[in-house]
Amino acid sequence: MAARMFYRKEKLRGACWEYQVAGGWIDVPTPEGLRHLLHHRFDFYRTREVEVRTPAGTERLCRTSAEQWFFPDRWFSLLRFTTSEDRTVGYYVNFSRPLSELRQNYYRDLDLELDLWIEPDGTATELDRDEFTAEVISERLSREWATAVNDACAAVSRAVTETLSEIGPNIELDRDPRTGIPGFILRA
Repeated sequence: MAARMFYRKEKLRGACWEYQVAGGWIDVPTPEGLRHLLHHRFDFYRTREVEVRTPAGTERLCRTSAEQWFFPDRWFSLLRFTTSEDRTVGYYVNFSRPLSELRQNYYRDLDLELDLWIEPDGTATELDRDEFTAEVISERLSREWATAVNDACAAVSRAVTETLSEIGPNIELDRDPRTGIPGFILRA
């Protein structure tokens, strides 16, 4: 029987939540070599209908579940929101401290407020810059961490742009067939 794993999301102001990881560690091939990532999949208690920019135009889709990848070597995690047919609703990049092990099979990261929403057609929208800036001003978020987050955001944005220039306005064409992870996030 596989050991159970848990994840703890912490916020700068002290809030946190925990859940059991439904997934596990995976190795993903990249041009630089294998990347070791923690993968988690979950369903939402309540579905949500949303407008989504796809290569075919704006569509209304029903978000039912998500999968998430955590990176012990990057200042972000990635969520892929999906429909019941496994269509991508969008990607949510949550900028945070790199994933770390709190104790055996118990992992955590610290949310650093800035987020990036990426539509299937590659349209990217930065979220919560005002909250991020407020945390820097209040000194709950150090300048060193803020620089790391800004650098990570620029790297992800650049990777999305590069992917779109190579494959056109359908970021889904660059997903790893074995793991489902989009290529742009592995370039960042």
